[in-house]
Amino acid sequence: MMDSVAPGTVKLLCCVCGEPVPALQQREAATAEFPLCRSFDCNRFVQQNRSLPANLFRAQLEFLRTQFRELKSIQQDRERRISARVAEEERQNQQLLDTVLEQRPALAEGDVQLMVIPAGRTHVAPVPPQRIDNYRTHLQEMLAAAEECISTSAIAEDRNLLYVEDFERNSDRFQRTPELQAVSNQLCAMCRGACCSSGGDHAYLSPLILRRMLDANPELGGEDIVARYLSCVATEAVEGSCINQTASGCSLPRDMRSDTCNAYFCDPILNYHRDSEEAGVVRTVFAVQRENTFAGTIDPDTANDVLATALVTADRLENLPEEID
Repeated sequence: MMDSVAPGTVKLLCCVCGEPVPALQQREAATAEFPLCRSFDCNRFVQQNRSLPANLFRAQLEFLRTQFRELKSIQQDRERRISARVAEEERQNQQLLDTVLEQRPALAEGDVQLMVIPAGRTHVAPVPPQRIDNYRTHLQEMLAAAEECISTSAIAEDRNLLYVEDFERNSDRFQRTPELQAVSNQLCAMCRGACCSSGGDHAYLSPLILRRMLDANPELGGEDIVARYLSCVATEAVEGSCINQTASGCSLPRDMRSDTCNAYFCDPILNYHRDSEEAGVVRTVFAVQRENTFAGTIDPDTANDVLATALVTADRLENLPEEID
């Protein structure tokens, strides 16, 4: 199967799924009876079915091609609708900002940065014994791994190592510009921990964090550290989120949290950090809160209405009326 892409050139497509054959395989595929991409499923189909009678193999191949075309058409339609949805939401967000600027003559457009932030879960429920058991088991496993290392420097692989540099960068940035940290904290409070939803019953705690706790508290044994973490679990937590996320925030003191938790910021806030540093000024934020903020999380058939809007500065977060006229 071939597809013309420019005068005098031919681009080979996979005989099964119709996707382009990788450039390094083009020459080999040009002489192959059945050009194939790198997909395991496509290669397996041809290998398993070439022993069939030619007419039966061709029939099955055409049936599979039709399925791929239909799936591709459905996916392309979904992507088009998501793109249209994102464009419409961007128009709505800008319209909301324009209305606020009209109502607040003291604000100039150059002094306000539009930001769309997600919304964390809010439903609180009692923490069942099974979650606490899961948490205890995870802590004990992480403790065992931590006790095998003589220090944090001996830990070469750990999920939290990915965030050590981020934490140091954020600390340096906030030390130079405290207002930036204040605005970030206000926005995180407005979000209510959407990023915490994947914390589950592990809270991103790893051997690195447990080893650090052991080093910082030499008077405590490993089980004492585990007990300290368990004692911080509230009787109620946000349902479907981290075991330590409560209606009022994280139940863990900051020095007991993972580096992931202490260093992570969502993309909208990270972009705000970079823009503020480049501009040399911490701008007021006009925050628009929606359930989903990224194209990858948007379902074009599900409502994604504005949940809240606010003007955010280092000093305060001003919630705006639900209907901005």
